[in-house]
Amino acid sequence: MRVLARTSASYRLFGRAFAEWRVQDAPVLIYMVKAALAGLLALSVSMILNLPDPRTAIFTSFIVMQPQSGPVFSKSYYRILGTVAGVAVSLALMGMFAQERGWFIALFALWIAITTAAGLKYRNFQSYGFVLAGYTVCIVALPVIEMPLQVFEIATSRFSEVLVGILCATLISDLIFPRHLSDSLLAAERERFGGVLKSLSNPDALLCGEAATGRFASGVVGLNATQVNTAFEGKNDRRMRQLYQHLNMSYMNLSTTYHSLRTLLSRHSGQGRLSEGIGRVYAPVAAALAELPQMALESEDLFEAISALEALRASQEERIETQRSTMDAGELERFDAASHLLRRLLNELHHYCVTYLSLLRHRRFGDASQELSRTVRFKSHTDPLLVALAALRGASVLLAGMALWILSGWALAPQSIMLSVVITLLIATLPNPLDTVINFFKGGIAAIAFAALYDFYLIPRFASDLFSLCLILFPLLALLAWWTTRPKWGGFSLGFIFMFMYQTALDPYYKMTATFFLENALANLIGIVLAGLAYYLINFWSLAWTQRRIASALRRQIVLLCDGELNVQRTTLESTARDMVQQFSTHGRLNERSGARVFEWLLSTLEIGRGVIAIRRQLERGRVPDDSARRALEALRAYFSAASEAEYAVLTRRLDVALHELHEALQSETASERVRRLRDELSLIRLLVSEQEALPILKEQ
Repeated sequence: MRVLARTSASYRLFGRAFAEWRVQDAPVLIYMVKAALAGLLALSVSMILNLPDPRTAIFTSFIVMQPQSGPVFSKSYYRILGTVAGVAVSLALMGMFAQERGWFIALFALWIAITTAAGLKYRNFQSYGFVLAGYTVCIVALPVIEMPLQVFEIATSRFSEVLVGILCATLISDLIFPRHLSDSLLAAERERFGGVLKSLSNPDALLCGEAATGRFASGVVGLNATQVNTAFEGKNDRRMRQLYQHLNMSYMNLSTTYHSLRTLLSRHSGQGRLSEGIGRVYAPVAAALAELPQMALESEDLFEAISALEALRASQEERIETQRSTMDAGELERFDAASHLLRRLLNELHHYCVTYLSLLRHRRFGDASQELSRTVRFKSHTDPLLVALAALRGASVLLAGMALWILSGWALAPQSIMLSVVITLLIATLPNPLDTVINFFKGGIAAIAFAALYDFYLIPRFASDLFSLCLILFPLLALLAWWTTRPKWGGFSLGFIFMFMYQTALDPYYKMTATFFLENALANLIGIVLAGLAYYLINFWSLAWTQRRIASALRRQIVLLCDGELNVQRTTLESTARDMVQQFSTHGRLNERSGARVFEWLLSTLEIGRGVIAIRRQLERGRVPDDSARRALEALRAYFSAASEAEYAVLTRRLDVALHELHEALQSETASERVRRLRDELSLIRLLVSEQEALPILKEQ
């Protein structure tokens, strides 16, 4: 029996190990094989069709290849658009200004600046399409600038090679073990939903949690980008995509409210009975959520959870009033604000569950119980100065390279200019650009060594035909594909791919010489150095400057909400603010401490901004004391327009007057629910502005 038990245990252990390998390691192995096959297929087709530069085809297949089909289709689509735009501009510039060097360079620099700015302004693979449209002009026009009649030939071959690479990548991606992004998106949503239930079912995390971090902002932006790319797979219809957008919106609202409540309770955990009272109100909610299976929730479980939440919402007010009666006069303001957040938390959790249930049902049965009342869009926001600096950097690299070429007359200068512009534009949209350029350079140096090995030993000695050439390339291409799956190798692998493709003799006829190899390598390395210098010289970002720009942008959001259009939705506020902070987090120099501080600013801005929207809507509907509330909003606008101690004193005084007036109105028997809501919103704002260090206001040191 013991032998049988040990054998059974061994089988179970082997089964778990195999399941783990199948989920985590097998997809990476399959992707390595697919990427290598796509590259070799592109190389083979290009050589069979006798295209001038098969390296462009193999390089394209590697660039557009992704583990899932959706990003491959999306990136291929925008690569075609970018190539067409770049080729068209190349033909136009060469056709109109080939003899006018000054005009040619000026308009070329303007085009680079425009595409760089657009690449930073837009998100996902739209950004890649603009960047590609910019540097394609370098690839098509610069090599034949002194022979303008050849531009049409090189433009045609460039487009043909890109098309071959794209077709090979999409074919291999969709035929061999296809993986759909929509499945990964649903798995990510399941994991996020499980994480929400795990956090909310633990009352200790709410009452004694640590300071909030910025990971929720990156999660929202990242899942939105994933959802956008699923449109190219065709598995998610329009209603499904809208449900994902609504789910993302619900998650943003819920996470903001959860962190606000947690921050409020942690700041006042040692004062009075606030945490104890809120804990007693929250305990039934946590207990109900703890009974749910948190990682494998099915529709039936979710339906029961929604019913339980509806029952808890119905009995919540009684529990709040019971605990409110035990509070001292000095604790009532904080308790009212915390109970207001608790009501919102339960309502938003209910909405999140209902939306998630609708998504599961629509995916399974093709119908959804929830009617979508409006279209929800994730709106991005980019700092205009960040865009202007990127445009200046892109144009400056081109102009510096052209000046170097004109002054030196170096024959390989176009190669340096081309690579420097490509790197500058491509890396502008990636996180930590300067570090990426440094890693790109390291990858380029390593690639030169490998390219020399292939050019002067492996290819001449073992590549007797196309099949044998593919055989000796396969291991290295598979290794390159593996590197691209490791985020920490991102810059290195990008530099390796670029330099290996530029340096290796992947031509229809072997024609590599040592002199050409060394001159080409030197030109490419100078191009990388030029791009690195551009990032080093035109890089005014510092921690202090990044914080100042973020604080200014967040304050401007509140000012606009106070006197702008009233139809602004909370979704717009949440998505634009989170997207902006996310972008500054990748391009600025925020460390962990400053990142936590910025997230605290984001949180207070979202709460105050949401409160302003709610207050203005209550005032618009009437039947509430409005004079003092309007004056409080005016003071709020004035303080965030030009923060000063005098404005702060005015703001706190007017908020206190408005709250006092609303408290008196609530004593009346005719007081309405609207009055209570108005008091709760103003009470929360009053509490937020009392924590001045959490507001997006920098004081001079």
